[in-house]
Amino acid sequence: MVPHSHAGRSLVEFLVTLLIGLAPVACGLLVLTLQVDRKQEETIEVTAREAVYAIDRFIDSLHGTANKALRLTSEPCEAILPELRKEVAIQPNVRSLALKKGETIYCSTLFGSTDITLVPGSFVSDRLRIYPSFRTIPGSHILLYRLRTDAFAAVAVAHLQPLQAELLGFQNSVVLSLQFGDQHVWTTGNGEYHMVPNHAENTQQLTSEKYGYTVHAGYSAGESWRAIRQAIQAALPSLLLVGIMTSAAGYWGLFRRVRSH
Repeated sequence: MVPHSHAGRSLVEFLVTLLIGLAPVACGLLVLTLQVDRKQEETIEVTAREAVYAIDRFIDSLHGTANKALRLTSEPCEAILPELRKEVAIQPNVRSLALKKGETIYCSTLFGSTDITLVPGSFVSDRLRIYPSFRTIPGSHILLYRLRTDAFAAVAVAHLQPLQAELLGFQNSVVLSLQFGDQHVWTTGNGEYHMVPNHAENTQQLTSEKYGYTVHAGYSAGESWRAIRQAIQAALPSLLLVGIMTSAAGYWGLFRRVRSH
């Protein structure tokens, strides 16, 4: 029975030593996973805040131009058209300017004196709206920025490409989209929510206090696991070394010293 007793004791020693060695490895992997997840959340939060800052600055340029145009509504279109076109020329984010009375555009930097009726629709915070296939730019969606008084309104028109360029400026794997009402803009397109590229992991939303649009930020499916796998591959050799050293120290402390006494 002695051989069986010795074999049983050896098996117990092996299992205990193995568990001692695995403990720091398992704890290290758990901490590593939590750190990666936390880092991703922080990256998304910072990216969303920076995106709001960048888009606010872009819209600030539309606001400034529309505000200058609104001050000219007391004059007839023919008299103020050169000034309107000058404002468009000096502000690269603005593609055209229009002045409205009611729902009718009566002065435009593209058409001069006119009577175009703008199709009614809702504006985010009474200012912003994605407008599909505007007659001045066939086949292209544009962003309207409306600034109005009781009787008049100035509308600054911008292409979506500068907004998309702002989103492209973030050198990380966070997927960003901008929401204006029921319309969204992302780096490669625009449309309704179901068309936005996948960003289902660690999704966060941040609404601009200044203009009311919303930034959606998140990682595409599988991105978190990819980041965790890379971190594990980088840290695993060190964790295994710690595990081996812990196993050796545990075996010596629990069994070898006992046998030597």
